[in-house]
Amino acid sequence: MSEQPTFDLNRENNIDSLVDATGKKWNIHVNKQNGLCKARPEPDREDAVIPNEFAGQWTKPSLLKPKIREYVTKTWDQAADADKKAERKRIAAKEYTKKDDSGSKDK
Repeated sequence: MSEQPTFDLNRENNIDSLVDATGKKWNIHVNKQNGLCKARPEPDREDAVIPNEFAGQWTKPSLLKPKIREYVTKTWDQAADADKKAERKRIAAKEYTKKDDSGSKDK
């Protein structure tokens, strides 16, 4: 029996865990031969797209982690903005429907 992963929708917990709004968890991998590090998503795939903010190789994980955190925070901010916009559209549609149903049309 395999365990299903549990997803936490808490923004702050996900930012601390380096999980973006799309559910990608970002890990830092250090190359043992040259000491350089890079960010990779979990699960890692060869065709994974790494954001420009932290693409490439870095000299220290302590330099890379804030860049990943900044990107993850940005994705959560964009998701919150999209939610607000969708809520405004939903309210506007509800108000429009209510106005049409009230019979206030001029004839």
